[in-house]
Amino acid sequence: MPKTPPHVYEPLPSGVRAFAERHMPAHVVAAELAMQFAARELHRPVNPLSVEDMGDREDVLVMHRRADKTISSNPERMGSHLRSLA
Repeated sequence: MPKTPPHVYEPLPSGVRAFAERHMPAHVVAAELAMQFAARELHRPVNPLSVEDMGDREDVLVMHRRADKTISSNPERMGSHLRSLA
């Protein structure tokens, strides 16, 4: 059975990204930034015994879900492939 190669996302050139951001609503651009911040924070190592770290992680997950909902509601979202944290 042939294997399908994984889809590789090419990074957007900065000019294209800036053009897309100028035409996006402000709340969608803010949600994109929040999504990128949440992705960075979720990949940070966490001490499983620290209650504060686990609470911070839950706050970041809430931020990620809220931003995902905002981005998904916009039909012309910029980086929809960035929504996956896997």
